[in-house]
Amino acid sequence: MNGVNLEGKHIQSDIHQWGMSVDLNQCVGCGACVLACQAENNVPIVGKDQVKRNREMHWLRIDRYFSGAGDTFEEMVDDPQAVHQPMMCQHCENAPCESVCPVNATVHDEEGVNVMAYNRCVGTRYCSNNCAWKVRRFNFLDFNRRSLDQLVGTRYSSPMVGQTEGEWTLKRWWNNPDVGTRPQDEWDILKLVRNPDVTVRMRGVMEKCTFCVQRIEQGKIAQKVKAGQSGDVRVPDGVIRPACQQVCPAEAIVFGNQLDPNSKVSQLQKSERNYEVLGFLETRPRVTYLARIRNPNPKMPDYHEIALNVKPYVDRSGNPYEAHGHGAEHGAGHDAEKKGAH
Repeated sequence: MNGVNLEGKHIQSDIHQWGMSVDLNQCVGCGACVLACQAENNVPIVGKDQVKRNREMHWLRIDRYFSGAGDTFEEMVDDPQAVHQPMMCQHCENAPCESVCPVNATVHDEEGVNVMAYNRCVGTRYCSNNCAWKVRRFNFLDFNRRSLDQLVGTRYSSPMVGQTEGEWTLKRWWNNPDVGTRPQDEWDILKLVRNPDVTVRMRGVMEKCTFCVQRIEQGKIAQKVKAGQSGDVRVPDGVIRPACQQVCPAEAIVFGNQLDPNSKVSQLQKSERNYEVLGFLETRPRVTYLARIRNPNPKMPDYHEIALNVKPYVDRSGNPYEAHGHGAEHGAGHDAEKKGAH
């Protein structure tokens, strides 16, 4: 029996099917996962100027949703309620990014992970346009080869016009093709900064979260060595942890094998709080979230009978927690059926 109902999905591996669950009740929005992802996967620092041009490169971001009481903005900001939501590639089964890539640079592997073939990508950015979660990043420049002072402005230096250590860069390269556009001592330091298990991407390539596929492969290889002739190659639950899960101080992120009924991610994805972001698109993401629950003390001065982030919905469509006859029961049954199918 599978840990998560994967009926209707095209499954090639009956050993591992990876998934992730994020508990919004536990997430505090500290951003540790963002920094860990950047360090683990050689995500470049692009500087403020590039961020202002919407060229940020973080694979993982923290979305913040604010709500407040009152009819005016001033009244709302005095008493806000906030929800933090880590947002990364959802690794959809019916991934909209895959269907539009003209060169099949983004594909699914046999274990349900949406992966990138960097040397196949030609940078059309169709996948980014078709991603409803906007979690794909494009290398507009050689961010990994340029210092921050070279990433400011609308015109950027190139080997044709730039200089390195007082020498025309093009001439320097012509005399010795092995030298770089930075002094040698800087290159030596940069090599120590990079993770040798992860490819360094260059200009014109799209990139995104990979569930730390290098860690997945390392865990599988270690299990095969340990199993020997026994053939027990299924990785035990908790052995493989992506960088974001490893550093999360609140343990809000859980990663594991959905085919294991006893894995923590399988148990969490069976919870009534489990939901998919933009689930109505029927893309069947492998990343799901556990809804945040508010249980305020009625005696506290900031008590609200209905959470502020639900109040606009109640004013528009009525209280979602009250039954509204046969139609509501029918809708609840449909939602339960839909949750079980994913």
